[in-house]
Amino acid sequence: MADYSYKDPSNVSLNKGHKHTDDFITKKYILPMLRDPQKLKELIDEHRATPFGRAATGKHGVVQHSQDLQTLLDKLRRGGLNGKLLIICVKLHEDYRIGISTGVRGQPVEITEDSFSSQEACEHAIFLKRINKLLEDYIGE
Repeated sequence: MADYSYKDPSNVSLNKGHKHTDDFITKKYILPMLRDPQKLKELIDEHRATPFGRAATGKHGVVQHSQDLQTLLDKLRRGGLNGKLLIICVKLHEDYRIGISTGVRGQPVEITEDSFSSQEACEHAIFLKRINKLLEDYIGE
């Protein structure tokens, strides 16, 4: 009987197709927005004002952000759970903190010391940290 097992991981198991596509999208659409100081300021201001989007209305049946902010948020939300930043509610309506996931089911989340008085403020702080991390990852390209 033939042995069809592979000693080296395949490109599929390494998720190379997704990684290359994600890298292309980041370089083509995301980085130009982040490298433009005026555009970056607009995105940060919009997110600060409505971190979870504008409420649904009769005209727009879904929560909305501008197209550019939605594109950026989609990018920031992609990826694995290892190191993912989460909102942790320590005391309802009073104390929200940033948690860092290990990516392993059952392992505790590391909770940072930063404390926020609202879920929105915590979400915006996570947004800023994700942007900074993204820019660090792509500096020099």
